[in-house]
Amino acid sequence: MNRSRITSAAATVALLGGLATTQLATAASAFAYDSGAELNVGLTSGILYDKNSGKVMGDGIGGNFGNHGPEATKATVTVTAVKNVTFTGKPKVDKGTVKSWSAKKVVIVANLAADGDALENMDLPATLSGKKQTLRAVIKGDKPDPDTSNNSLTRTYSVDATKPKPTEKPTDKPTEKPGEKPTEKPTEEPSDKPTEKPGEKPGDNASDANTPAPAGGSDKGNGSDDGNLAETGSSSNTPLLVGGAGALVVLGGAAVFLAKRKKAGQN
Repeated sequence: MNRSRITSAAATVALLGGLATTQLATAASAFAYDSGAELNVGLTSGILYDKNSGKVMGDGIGGNFGNHGPEATKATVTVTAVKNVTFTGKPKVDKGTVKSWSAKKVVIVANLAADGDALENMDLPATLSGKKQTLRAVIKGDKPDPDTSNNSLTRTYSVDATKPKPTEKPTDKPTEKPGEKPTEKPTEEPSDKPTEKPGEKPGDNASDANTPAPAGGSDKGNGSDDGNLAETGSSSNTPLLVGGAGALVVLGGAAVFLAKRKKAGQN
């Protein structure tokens, strides 16, 4: 009988102990959310990409951050380009200031009020490369955060940002190389040479120029005489023939004179 009472008392104590532990945990949890900050950070799940320019369309890669906790806090947001992402300009933010930015990292500082229902937006100008891209965003505050599960996020995108390669290459190559010299040289020289020396004037020959004018001609004759001379074959050699005949007459007369003298001497 006493043993049963002892056992029941022990079970009752154990049950009360379990309830006390649960209540303490719940109370501690309620106390934790009554103070501190509840920070979160996010990145867009998709990217609009212009393949011609290689840039993210719009204002860039989108993201947000905020504080849902009961206390205001000063938060620092850091976004890192882990793979195939390059930041190309100063980010735009709804609230806060851009502390620094480079091709691989962006740092934003903002004072976040308590119990913020709306998230603050950020836009990150960037270019993409490769076939997969990775970004990582982290937020930290100057107040304790009981739940840090939303303080960081790693997002991987599958955007084909590879540049198209030419599919066709020129296969035909020129068979002849430029600059080849001709193998055959001209062997024949021009045979036609000018027969007249430079300086000679075309026209009548020198013999024609020295031919004496026809004898017996007169400017007073009519045109018929010129025509007769042309028809009978008269030429410039007529004076020579007349001179030769005269010489024969003289020689004949001398011969007759000598013959008569010789005969008189014989008598």
